[in-house]
Amino acid sequence: MFIKNKSFTIKLLGCALIPVVTLVIVMNLRSTPSFVAVSGESYGWKSEKWTLVNYFAEWCKPCLEELPELNELAQAGDLRVFGISYDSLSDQEIMDLIKRYQIQFPVLKTSSLETLPMSLPAVLPTTYILSPDGEIVDVLHGKVTIEGIENLLEKHQHGKS
Repeated sequence: MFIKNKSFTIKLLGCALIPVVTLVIVMNLRSTPSFVAVSGESYGWKSEKWTLVNYFAEWCKPCLEELPELNELAQAGDLRVFGISYDSLSDQEIMDLIKRYQIQFPVLKTSSLETLPMSLPAVLPTTYILSPDGEIVDVLHGKVTIEGIENLLEKHQHGKS
């Protein structure tokens, strides 16, 4: 009888743990949301690299002026660079922008904006710097440069060490 009760107790505990484990998995997935670029590629906020997220608009002159610097940062491969159109555009309109301005980094779909850990900025251009853990560590308003971003990353990387 004791063995049956022990077996029953173990089964009961096992059944009780299933919802807890499921909840932990779901919460972990929610804390690392993914987002999709107009290219169709899916990304997560957590990464082995630092991440730069830049809000831009076609009507914003400083936004267009910083695109070559952002392209160069993206091509160097030391950090992930993503663009977000400030204007709510269709995927095709975003793809047209990418082609017109020769953007060489992923630009997010408008539908992905709900999963962003940041809100729509009041000023353009606005650039967010995220740690590999997906946490926002800095927000820059105005045109960015390669030198400025590299200095900022160095400051944050050494601050973490």
